[in-house]
Amino acid sequence: MQKVGIIGGLGPEATMMYYQGIIQRYQARQHSQTDLPELLINSVNMYHLFALLDQPDYPAAATYLAQAANELARAGADFAVMCGNTPHIVFDEIAAQSQIPLINMVTATAESAQAQHLHNLLLLGTKFTMSQAFFKQPFEQLGINIIVPTPAQQTTVHQHIVAELENGIVQPATKQWFLALIQAMAKTQQIDGVILGCTELPLLLKPADLALPLLDTAEIHLDRIVNRLFER
Repeated sequence: MQKVGIIGGLGPEATMMYYQGIIQRYQARQHSQTDLPELLINSVNMYHLFALLDQPDYPAAATYLAQAANELARAGADFAVMCGNTPHIVFDEIAAQSQIPLINMVTATAESAQAQHLHNLLLLGTKFTMSQAFFKQPFEQLGINIIVPTPAQQTTVHQHIVAELENGIVQPATKQWFLALIQAMAKTQQIDGVILGCTELPLLLKPADLALPLLDTAEIHLDRIVNRLFER
């Protein structure tokens, strides 16, 4: 059985969700509540990473996260994952420095969208995720169009994520704002699905809230992680 290393703290709420999600999926696969996977967590400082990305100093951000991956490798992890979408902005650079393989959340989500025959997706996430090309490219390579909110709307989305959701705060008014944004873009942009491109957004938005499909990047990522645990 392989051992996963989680680069956590990206943010703390997502780290706890990944820990629980891996265990739940693992036990479901094993049909046992008395068996547990072995995993490692190396929790980094999300705000330090955001500061590096704000500068922007992408090489330093990649080195910071690659060091975390290599610490997991030295502790015995067979592969690593990052429990956040934003750090994937430097995924290739991290992978090049890492001593163990990493599973890419963005690529996994693009492949899931293709399997669901989705073509025109609204992307919500941090300002880094929405404004940079790293998230859009895997989808575009599969012929899937990615649409993002206006710059002003992106700022509001980012503020809600960092000030509220990253700290486990879920406000009803914030949920209504997000739902109104999605509904407006469904009318004007003809989107056929929504990517929850931040691992804390599922705290706010649930499949029952919308008629459109929600692509939860964390859920898709967790399925890939547990599949990898069972590989020999």
